[in-house]
Amino acid sequence: MKYRVMELSAPGSQKSQALLLRSIDVPNRYTHWKQEQERRRLAALKGLGVPGTPREERFDVITRLLARDFDVPISMISLVDDKRVWFKSAVGLEGIEEISREITFCSHAIEAGHILVVEDALIDQRFCDNPLVTGEMALRFYAGAVIRSSWREPLGAVCIIDHRPRPMSYRDRRLLIDFAAYVAREMEGSGDETMASSLAGISQ
Repeated sequence: MKYRVMELSAPGSQKSQALLLRSIDVPNRYTHWKQEQERRRLAALKGLGVPGTPREERFDVITRLLARDFDVPISMISLVDDKRVWFKSAVGLEGIEEISREITFCSHAIEAGHILVVEDALIDQRFCDNPLVTGEMALRFYAGAVIRSSWREPLGAVCIIDHRPRPMSYRDRRLLIDFAAYVAREMEGSGDETMASSLAGISQ
């Protein structure tokens, strides 16, 4: 992919006494950078060894807490592969283990700095015609905090979803980001067992 850059020849040059415009083809370095970033991200995800593994209570307790504390019908821990989004744990999506990356909000979330919040998908130009919004799921609210590897590569998101539009406070955004950081530590095998036990106790 290439784009056009205009080069100016200064007045008084040997080529012309007037300003001249000359088109030059140059590589789109941004596209190359994005492709390299995605390659590193997918390598980090593969190295994690989590996608495709059975669901575990240490993650299920988190999605149950998310559904309860944020009062939402759907919560999930997602990992974004090259063509699909796979759910390590989920509440409200019984029988669904993965979804196409092309339509998922999580694909947008991993490009966010820390969190993606869509308070009303019907009035958001990025998502208003998305089949998850216009179809049977009728998604209106989405918030996804990015799960990052120890090398800061975005792997997926800790998400909450509602069928009605709703605002999200700064406090709640910070809380969801904290949940994502905890999930990242658990996935890399450095989670705090004491914290995991306390989470399990709270959810019962």
